[in-house]
Amino acid sequence: MTLLGWFLLFAASAAIVIRSGLALSRAGDQIAEATGLGRLWVGTIFLAIATSLPEFVTNLSAVRLDAPALAGGNILGANMVNVVVLASLVSLFPKVAIRPVTADQRTLVVTALALTALVPALVVLGRWGNLGPISAGSLVILGGYLLGMWAVYRLRPQESRPPGSTEDPPARWRAWGAFALAAAGVLVGAPLLAASADRLSELLGLSGSFVGALAVALVTTMPETSVTWGALRLGSEEMAIGNVYGSCAFNVAILGLADLVYERPLYSALDRSHVAAGLGAVTLMTLGLVFLRLRRGKRLRLSRAVALVVLGGWAGTMFLVLALAPSSGV
Repeated sequence: MTLLGWFLLFAASAAIVIRSGLALSRAGDQIAEATGLGRLWVGTIFLAIATSLPEFVTNLSAVRLDAPALAGGNILGANMVNVVVLASLVSLFPKVAIRPVTADQRTLVVTALALTALVPALVVLGRWGNLGPISAGSLVILGGYLLGMWAVYRLRPQESRPPGSTEDPPARWRAWGAFALAAAGVLVGAPLLAASADRLSELLGLSGSFVGALAVALVTTMPETSVTWGALRLGSEEMAIGNVYGSCAFNVAILGLADLVYERPLYSALDRSHVAAGLGAVTLMTLGLVFLRLRRGKRLRLSRAVALVVLGGWAGTMFLVLALAPSSGV
């Protein structure tokens, strides 16, 4: 297939992933509303996992194609894009009130930051800590994710249904049907997206880490962008924060799962460009907290300045990833 053919396949599969991801998030929101779960919990678990399904399928497909650089770049790039989206969209909604951080939000953010920071650390460690074909770090990541989400659930504020409200079983089943159809679209589009991105990186002489951190990450985070936008329009900053940082935490868990199915320890196959991407992701996620704190204090000008720093930091990290990544050759 020619370069144009692979590009068209990438564009078509990206359109499928974006469209399916948007439908997936809408269906997930409907299911969550029918169950009466808390807003942060819905954003952290249900919507975060639903909107991260493109990353999940894309990364498993990438490691099966023996493209670990693409998988690692996609995860770390997606975490950076998520924070850029949060800071950018919150800046567009000056009337949205950012409430004081609650215990469950604090636990979620700490979990997301700790898991993301583990990735560059495991890359630097290299072969240390490998257990045969997998890394012990992946077991720590998966265990840390489950423990963190359990803590978020335990600490969440209890929300009750309004008096007289009842569940609507037909609506709930319709939502589940829409969710299944959207998930099927992602399962079809994401493997094609990974295959075409991997081939394009070879034909263009670009590294898989850069393609994953930029092009694939921008596509696979479109569902998170749509959910964050919708949540802020509704004035639900809790769901927006839960969706962004919950997705960041789950994305790293995806990398841990990818390591379990890869033929050798995944982090040993990553390079210094992934270290730069990981440190960049941790830095941007921390700046995102600074941004939210300034917004909570109604310091709009300073918060917008931090949002610009986040955007500039993302662009700078992308340049660094491109500079540090080994060329794949043509």
